[in-house]
Amino acid sequence: MVDNTAIITSINNVRHTINNAILMLRDLDTALSKKGFKPLNGNWLGAETSKSINQSMVDYRTFFPQYISRQYALENEIDKNVVKKILFVNIQFFHGDYIDLPPTFISSVMIFPTFNKNLKASIDNWWLKYIVYEETKWEKVIKNGGINENIDDDKIRTIYWCYDLLSFNKQSVINKEVDKLLELYYAN
Repeated sequence: MVDNTAIITSINNVRHTINNAILMLRDLDTALSKKGFKPLNGNWLGAETSKSINQSMVDYRTFFPQYISRQYALENEIDKNVVKKILFVNIQFFHGDYIDLPPTFISSVMIFPTFNKNLKASIDNWWLKYIVYEETKWEKVIKNGGINENIDDDKIRTIYWCYDLLSFNKQSVINKEVDKLLELYYAN
């Protein structure tokens, strides 16, 4: 008989990692809702996945998602169609360009040059991942909570920071992250 213990453990570790990441985002949802923020896409997680038989481990769309993301705006601004900035959070599990990338929690404030009336349709789930890993390049990113800034061709300003996902090991860390998100949101 074949011993499948290692593969079973690996699969269960992946399942638990995804579940814990989702629970962290739920905690973030709850904390931000108390401050008047609302997820732009309801209960949906942003991700790029693929069911193609032709996918490879380095494709941007793979069966196992590279990341899960959430975007938030103030509820009263969404209702009035006057959103000019959002909170954007990304949990990056891996990236095809970086073999040894640790799972990473990325937080940001995105500031648009004008009010965005068609917000949901104009924001792509991959934006933050693209800024950090493909435009800025991971090796140039200030890590461990250091502030990074990017202004893209459309003049969207993104202020972001990242931490190793494993550093989010208790509720107080999520609460500090919410405080930092709000501080930078209101300061800009």
